[in-house]
Amino acid sequence: RSKTLTAEEEARRRFGRKDALREQLELERRALEVVEQLLESSVAEDFLLESAKFITPANYRDAVEERSILKLCGYPTCPKQLGKIPSQQFKISTKTNRVYDITERKRFCSNFCYKASKEFELQIPKTPLWLRKLERSQVEIVLVCSSQQNLKEPVLPLVDSQAQHLIQKRITVEKLSSCLRTIVGPLHLTLSDVSTDLNDLVKTFRFTNTNIVHKSPEWTLIAVVLLHVLSTVSPVVRGALEADSSVDYVKTLLKELGLEEQHLLSLVELNVPAQT
Repeated sequence: RSKTLTAEEEARRRFGRKDALREQLELERRALEVVEQLLESSVAEDFLLESAKFITPANYRDAVEERSILKLCGYPTCPKQLGKIPSQQFKISTKTNRVYDITERKRFCSNFCYKASKEFELQIPKTPLWLRKLERSQVEIVLVCSSQQNLKEPVLPLVDSQAQHLIQKRITVEKLSSCLRTIVGPLHLTLSDVSTDLNDLVKTFRFTNTNIVHKSPEWTLIAVVLLHVLSTVSPVVRGALEADSSVDYVKTLLKELGLEEQHLLSLVELNVPAQT
């Protein structure tokens, strides 16, 4: 009889596990359905509030990402289309001169929608779906209203200090390469002629909060100065810069920047000793 009871108990346990697994799969299926509905161009606030009972924070992040792929603002209640989405992952703030990760921010049409979305995500229960039976009636979500005048600026993820230095170097190379694309042609050079030496040179730079943010004309001037610095170690660059057409081109470029040739020579002299 004891063995019979044991067998019956084991059968009940197996049945209970199967039943629980079916319920778990059903809840996950329903969560996916909710995510699909969150991809509509404009979701009612009531539905968004109700959806928090049936999805996880990960489900919501998936919905935000899918909306941005569809060129829709990541906040489900916003019907606005996204404009041109920045391709870069990082941005240097002109206010703080620090590097921020904008991966999430660029999925939204405005700071308000980004802030409202993050506030909603933080309120979604982290409890697994199949353990929420007792919690569903207790979930209380509050949406951020556009009329709230005390809404603070959204906080972007700050990149750690060590990674910031590497990213600053990468951004510097990207900015300089962008300027050089328009310069090297008239100088009868190619980017491949200078890219290796340029990367090696940038590795020696010491970045601070005040020397990383520049306007386009300033980046152009920096690019010209660095070409002259590279000419001290690269015969190819030196020969190109010494050509009469290149000398005339650089003079014209300096004139457009409102500078004299002496300004360029002073900047080059200032930097060459540190490289020799």
